[in-house]
Amino acid sequence: MVTIKKIQKRFWGNVCRQCINETYDLHLLHTDCRYDHPYPSLCPNCRQMKNIVTGLQLSGFMKLLTK
Repeated sequence: MVTIKKIQKRFWGNVCRQCINETYDLHLLHTDCRYDHPYPSLCPNCRQMKNIVTGLQLSGFMKLLTK
């Protein structure tokens, strides 16, 4: 089972939703994630300006349970 802690450990911090979706073959939507800031920041993995995921809503957590 994938958790937000395992994602943070793998990427050495928080990353964008697209990196999480590509790595774990998920289909997280914008509404499935919690963001720390309302504006984009530099994703340490893909090096693009995106919203950085800091947590998951219940719907996002349920999607992670399947992986």
